[in-house]
Amino acid sequence: MPDHINREWLTIALPVTFGFRFVVLLIFLRVMIQFQKMNFTWLPLVGAAFLAAALDMVPLVGHYLAVPVLYLCIWKITNCELFPDAVFTVALSYALMYMVTLIFLAYMPVPKFHTAASQDNFDFMTNAPEVAVVQPTNQVADTATTPAPPTIPNPPDNKIATDISVKGVSGGAHYALVTIQYAKKDYIISLGEGVTISTDAGLASVRFLETDGDVVKLAVNGKTVKYTVN
Repeated sequence: MPDHINREWLTIALPVTFGFRFVVLLIFLRVMIQFQKMNFTWLPLVGAAFLAAALDMVPLVGHYLAVPVLYLCIWKITNCELFPDAVFTVALSYALMYMVTLIFLAYMPVPKFHTAASQDNFDFMTNAPEVAVVQPTNQVADTATTPAPPTIPNPPDNKIATDISVKGVSGGAHYALVTIQYAKKDYIISLGEGVTISTDAGLASVRFLETDGDVVKLAVNGKTVKYTVN
């Protein structure tokens, strides 16, 4: 068992949990048998509840063993039909027992089953290397600035504007798309957006400003130019 588990509390919790389940299961079995007016004797009934509660404490497979065993025990003790009398009695009793157990665990104060681990134990369990804490010293600000990228000269506006032609406009007033052509290459621009055109003299920016029927306004390198749809 790991060192951080509180063995003392765990030793107390296991028999308390077993005793609580045993008593609650016995009570509900007695109530269900009396409700159905079946004959029984106390000693076999106590033994059946004790055996079922003990098997239910087995990890993983305990519940799957306890339920069938309790079916057979109730069937033999009461001399009733296995189905539906014994099955109904056991199923409802187990359901009520688990409901009461959940309520008990939810509202009753439960002690911690883990001991407080010291820093040394934590470092040992995690194998974490020690990290030295370094106080910050006076730092010299890096005054070096990133050089600005070289600017690419834009070609003359009038030359670019005359070489651009508007091939068509589609969409509504607020979602229009314009198709322009420059040097036999088409560009599609949405309203309010722009595109960069590569020319022989450099880069040129073209932005779609507005449209009114067959008239389109473009901003070519920041200068507004009106075009007619071809």
